Amino acid sequence: MIGFLHPWVLLGLPFAAVPLILHLIQRRDPPTVEFPAVRYLVQVTQEHQRRLRLRHWLLLLVRTLLILALVLAAAGPSAPIREAASHSPSALVLVVDDSPSSGAILSGTARLNQLRTTARRILERATPSDALWLITSDRLARRGAPVELIHAVDSLSPSVMRLDLGRAVSLAGEVLATDSRPGGIVVLSDLQATALSPASPNVPVVVAGPEEPPSPNVGLTRLDAGAQPWTPEGGTVIVTASGDSGIPAPVSVGLGDRPGRQALVPAGGSASFALAGTAPGWWTLRASKSPDELRADDDRVGLVRVSSVARGNWDPGDRYLGAAADVLVASGRLAQGPELSLGRLGPGASVILPPADPALVGALNRALERRGAGWRFGTLVVTPAISDSGPLLGRVQVLRRYTLEPLRSGATSGVIARAGGTPWIVKSGDLVLLGSRLDPQWTSLPLSASFMPFMDALVNRLARGSIVLLEGAPGEQVLLPDAVTEVTRIGRRWRVEGGGGFRPTLPGIYYLLAGRDTVGGVSVNVDPRESALAPARNAAIESLWRGARVIRLTDAPAAAFAGAGRASLQGALLWFALALMLCEVALASGHRRSA
Repeated sequence: MIGFLHPWVLLGLPFAAVPLILHLIQRRDPPTVEFPAVRYLVQVTQEHQRRLRLRHWLLLLVRTLLILALVLAAAGPSAPIREAASHSPSALVLVVDDSPSSGAILSGTARLNQLRTTARRILERATPSDALWLITSDRLARRGAPVELIHAVDSLSPSVMRLDLGRAVSLAGEVLATDSRPGGIVVLSDLQATALSPASPNVPVVVAGPEEPPSPNVGLTRLDAGAQPWTPEGGTVIVTASGDSGIPAPVSVGLGDRPGRQALVPAGGSASFALAGTAPGWWTLRASKSPDELRADDDRVGLVRVSSVARGNWDPGDRYLGAAADVLVASGRLAQGPELSLGRLGPGASVILPPADPALVGALNRALERRGAGWRFGTLVVTPAISDSGPLLGRVQVLRRYTLEPLRSGATSGVIARAGGTPWIVKSGDLVLLGSRLDPQWTSLPLSASFMPFMDALVNRLARGSIVLLEGAPGEQVLLPDAVTEVTRIGRRWRVEGGGGFRPTLPGIYYLLAGRDTVGGVSVNVDPRESALAPARNAAIESLWRGARVIRLTDAPAAAFAGAGRASLQGALLWFALALMLCEVALASGHRRSA
């Protein structure tokens, strides 16, 4: 359907009747005078008049069409014609995938170079009346003139952030909704299958990517340091590599600046590395492999806390707590000693469970207040609830629990886990309070596979001041524990609000601080999904994004604005008007000579 940029100009269409009106006004029948001597001349004149009349009607038609063409051209007509040489003012969002996978080398050049070249050719076709945006892996929609966005495209290099193409298309649709011009989206990507996600664009989407298949790739996707903290005797690291070639890759794993241990890790498999012990403290764990066509996933970092195991005491009569302590002792993760009281309030660090007899809760609360604790046990709740999923514990069923109440109004820091929306595990100084007893009548935790890892983290990390070790990817939000007040990396610091999110921008180790104490860390690495370079099928793209048109990368510049908006008919109408003007001049000149 033809549309008009300036439909009000169509009010001039009645002027096309002006030539007809003038023709009717000027038409007069001359008086007839009979002269016998000129009868021959009358016959010749009649034949000549018939030719003039035909030329007169042609001139009337040409002038009428000329006025119509000029009025229509001024109205800015456009039509959905693909591959047109020109286009009407349009709104276009250009999505350029500069995620880590775009740095994969193919035929001696990075794939991002092909995407940049195509993006530049698209922007060169834009006009000053177009609205243009650029979206890359940082997920910001930048609006600018063609020259500005061309400069931004030329400065792109492979990013460390992953780009979710479905989220990018959804963002592009939201941006276009703010503009009244006909809009469209152009996605330039290597079209990794792992980068696709559903989207519901309500504008045309053109998707283009390289035709050549990607190079084989083996990447490091996981670095597992096992239970933490490590003892000074050392620990075991498991390295996992992606890939389906089955060819092992040489990998080196080291702690700090120490020489690494080397082994072969099969593509799509794992290998373990036994590392020697070191002094207590925080240590950076590094794994690296021989470089291949994609360098972004050849290295991976992790964080290791080295410390002696906790030395504690507990009540052997507490069935599930005592059994868990015995397992930790047998595995070398706990020893008998006065450092920690497990299950009750002791003189030092303590993991405190509510007493089995409700009558003893009041005395326990008074003892907590004398210790300066910030929390106390409140009322007993017997309504089942589900705990939230956090870095220390996943979702478990909680059948009975005491509410944990802050002793000072508004004091909510130190919450480790919640159940039913209220605090369930909290930390205050060297005290850890659990709202439920470790018994199946109170919670399903003792019967779950996560019970022993939870107990290990509870006695060796949480009760001793180290809250959590997290993993993240550049650009992705990491939820922080409530106690964290600051994040630091290589001299740079970020003030954060406990319980909120932190979005790291670069790979590496970020330390979590609570005041002056280091209570944990975040290991940030390139998203492992970037290692899977296999492209998605066209059918998968079209099913996820209804109406999307998948084309070759070389065809994207010609199709960009045809898919984004409508081809302009203004130029064609102006050329048609010029041709009509030349015809009008020729017919008018001939008409005057004949007359």
